[in-house]
Amino acid sequence: MSTLKISKHSDVPAALDLVREEVDKEARRINQAGGAAQAAGNLKPAKEAIAYAEKLSEFVKKIQKLGDEWLKLEARIDAAAPEVKEIVQLPKSLKAHKTGFARKVTTVAPKSNFTVRFPDGVTITDKKAYWVLARSIEKLGAADVAKLGVMVGGEPLVTQDKSLLKKHPSAIAAIKGGWFVKTHSGTAAKMRYVKAIAKALKVKVVIAGV
Repeated sequence: MSTLKISKHSDVPAALDLVREEVDKEARRINQAGGAAQAAGNLKPAKEAIAYAEKLSEFVKKIQKLGDEWLKLEARIDAAAPEVKEIVQLPKSLKAHKTGFARKVTTVAPKSNFTVRFPDGVTITDKKAYWVLARSIEKLGAADVAKLGVMVGGEPLVTQDKSLLKKHPSAIAAIKGGWFVKTHSGTAAKMRYVKAIAKALKVKVVIAGV
């Protein structure tokens, strides 16, 4: 079985995507509010608010760069000698006991953030981003996607054994054929998954952010 490498060492990429999305959403909100205040004649406070929104947008770019840097670190471990990997990688017996901060996870996006268009003209879009991912996998063929061995946070992205998806039980989408899709990831990550999977399966799709 071939394995499609996206990110298999930890939940860090997904966590960064979630943070990036929240900051970006806040930047857009403040920018719109600043524009409204400017139109109402509140020029000075509006200017300061818009400047703050611009700083948040710059921070979003920094978060994206952190994600890129993390993938480079993962690649470094992948290329390391076996004895180095044995030291660096978390033992399987401890993976279920990782420590970290607790956070509330929202699995349903307030609106669709991307669409996927297939060669036959079918376009997948939905107000809920996780359904765009799930239905795209359904369209690509869940069985074929499963053979790629895509892992998300140590769990399969696609599986018929729901018991394997233990970390985020509320972030699972059921699709045709008795398959389940792990949807715990930010929208940017979902787009990367679809793009990488489609490329691996040699299906030319057009992915667009909304």
